[in-house]
Order: sequence, then C-alpha cells, then structure tokens
Amino acid sequence: MASMIQERIDRTLALLSDAVASQAAVLMELENAPERALLVPDRLTGSTHQRATAALSALADAWHWYGILTDLVERARAIRGDKARVDARTIDELDALLHNPLTHLGIRPADLAGRTDGALQTVRTCINEIVSVWNTQLTVVDTAEQQIAAAAAIASRLRLDDEAGLAIARRLLAEFSELAATDPLSLPEGLSARLEAAVAAAWTGLDELARRHDTLPKALQDARELLDRIVALIEQAAADADRARGRILRPGTSLVRLPDGVLDDERHGLRTWLDRLTATASAGRWKEASRGLDRWRELADATLISARRVAETNAAVLRTRDDLRGLLDGWQAKAAGRGVIEEPELADLYRQARSVLYTAPTDLDRAATLVSAFGAAVDRRSTPGGCAGHGPVGHVPPSDDASRSSGSSPSSSVSQSSSAGQSRGRGTEQK
Repeated sequence: MASMIQERIDRTLALLSDAVASQAAVLMELENAPERALLVPDRLTGSTHQRATAALSALADAWHWYGILTDLVERARAIRGDKARVDARTIDELDALLHNPLTHLGIRPADLAGRTDGALQTVRTCINEIVSVWNTQLTVVDTAEQQIAAAAAIASRLRLDDEAGLAIARRLLAEFSELAATDPLSLPEGLSARLEAAVAAAWTGLDELARRHDTLPKALQDARELLDRIVALIEQAAADADRARGRILRPGTSLVRLPDGVLDDERHGLRTWLDRLTATASAGRWKEASRGLDRWRELADATLISARRVAETNAAVLRTRDDLRGLLDGWQAKAAGRGVIEEPELADLYRQARSVLYTAPTDLDRAATLVSAFGAAVDRRSTPGGCAGHGPVGHVPPSDDASRSSGSSPSSSVSQSSSAGQSRGRGTEQK
C-alpha cells in the first residue's frame, strides 16, 4: 500500500515539476515578446483597453500561481530527497502537500497548475488577437500612406496643394491610424473601406488631372487642326454653292450652309472660343482650359459632321449635272455602236440634251428628261422587236432630284464616258 502511494507521489511531483518548467518558459516568452508592449492600458482605449487589462490581470495571476507551485515543488523535492524508499511519515507529509487542497486557495496543486496554464493561454490569445488585428490595420495604413505620398507628389508637381480629394484621404488616414494605435479591436467596420475608397478616388482624380495637364498642349494642337478641317469644309461648301449658282438653273432649294457665327460668334464661335481657351492655358489656368476644351470638342465634333453634310450636299448639285453628262455619253456610245446615232430623232434628242447640259445655267429637270428620252429611244432601236433593253454598259439609273418629269434619275455616272463627252467641242458651253 505504501509503495503505491509513493508511486503516486512521485508521478504527481514529476508532473508538477514539468508544469512549472513549462510555465517558466511561457512566462519569460510573454514578458520578452515585442508584442507585450501592446498590453499597456494607459495607451489603449475602449474594447482593446478592457482586453489588455484582463490579460495583464491573468498574467499577474499566472506569475503568482507559478510562484506558489514553484515553492511547493521545491519543498516536495526537499522532503522527498533522493532515497528510493521513504518512511511512512514522509509519505503522509508529501501526500498531503501534493494532493490536498491548498489552504489559501482551496484547490489542489494539480488544479492550480491547470489554472495557471489557462491564465497563460488567455494572455497569449489576447496578444495574438490584438497583434493579428493590428497587423492587418498596419498593412492598410502602410498602403494608404504610400498611395497618398504618390498622389501628393503628383499634386505638388501640378501645384495643387489644396486638392480636396487628397485632403479627405489624409483626414481618414489620420482617423484610421489613431484608432488602430489605441483601440484596434473597436475600429469601425466600414472605416477601412472608406479610407481605401478615398485614397483610390484621390489617386484617380489626380492621375486624371495629371493626364489633362500633360496632354493639354497636344489637345490644343489637335483642336486647332480639327478647326482647320471644319473651316476647309465650310469654304469648300461655299465655293461649290457659288459654282452651282452660276452653272445650275434654280439651285437654291438644293444648296445649304451652316448657321452664321459658327466660327466667329463672340461666345460660341469655334474659332473665338478656341482662342480664349488657348489664352486661358497660357495664363496657367490649365484645369479650366482642359475642361473647357472638352465642351469645345463636343461642339466641334458635331459641327464637323454638319460641315461634311453641307459640303456633300452642295457638291451633289454639280455632281448631278456631271452624272447626267456621263449618262448621255454612255447612251450616245451605245447608239453609235449599233449604228443608229445618225437617225434624225436620236440626233435631235442628243443635241437637245447636250445643249442643255453644256449651257449655263443648266436646267437639271429638263436635262434629266431629255437624257431619259434619248436613252429610251436608243433602247428601242437597239433591242430586237423594239422592246426596251437594259440601258448602256455602265448605265446607272438617274435620281429623282434630276428627273421629276420622266421618272428617271441621273444620280450616278460613268466617269470614263463623262470625260469623253466633256472633251467634245465646248464653244460657249459651260464646264
């Protein structure tokens, strides 16, 4: 019986010895860890302060209980000695020391060792939790600081020290950093997202401003080139209109023009407006000039489309006459190829059509009617049985604008035939 009790005493003493050795290592690790500096209640607030206070209290308890256990183990070792067998009185003393509840705590030494381990685990868990949250927030702070520094460098280059987006990002970073340092466990859930969004907005805004600043000279040059293209189209449209008025009978309803002042209106004329924007940029007000250039470009693009339509419309008037000339020459070539060009009816129709087409001003309606009549007459003679054929090679039906009375249209031409027809005797005929 005595031997069994001694074996139990030796097992308990060994377990308690291992426990205090392990606890000593953990206590020294916790005290010397850099993270221990986070558990300073005077530097903390809110939930983090409460957790740190509780952890420090648990650490103090662990030290206290560790001391009790260490004294108890040392006493037990001294009583036990190195003998293989001890007497009954010593066994009773050791059994009471190691297995009876401690007088001042009311628990057995083995339970006290478990309580000490639990306190140490509480301290470790608290430190790990705070460190984990703090490291995550530190990453957010470091990233935000780098991005804000980069954005600030752009702002400095652009001389935009009062940039609103950058100021908002800095304010949120200061708020986030302070909370992360004093109460990381209570930091509002959405503050990190707000900081990241503010930094991204500041960076995006300044990046766009830098792009505007750096590309403004080229953008002004491109705008000037666009204006030159618009002016050239307007001038071409005007020249075509002038030629049409001198060479086409009643061309007025077919000719168009852009509104007066589209170039030189004091407020919205493209030329005067661009001159103002260029002067604004030269005065250093590049943001104002860049944004104004965006609006100018919208109007200029729309005006370019309108100018193209006007130029195409005015050019179409003379092109219709030229198409009719080419069509007439095509029919004439077909008639000559079939040997019917000398027939009186055909010769008369050809002379009339050619006279109208090569005399200024040209009556397009009458010319279309005559060309259509000439073509129909040629078709009747060149088709067996007198049935209508398919017109001369290269024939393109005339358009409605030039052939209202006959139903035919001279909207297309055969360029080779047109050139041949125009090379015939001109006399006083128009070009």
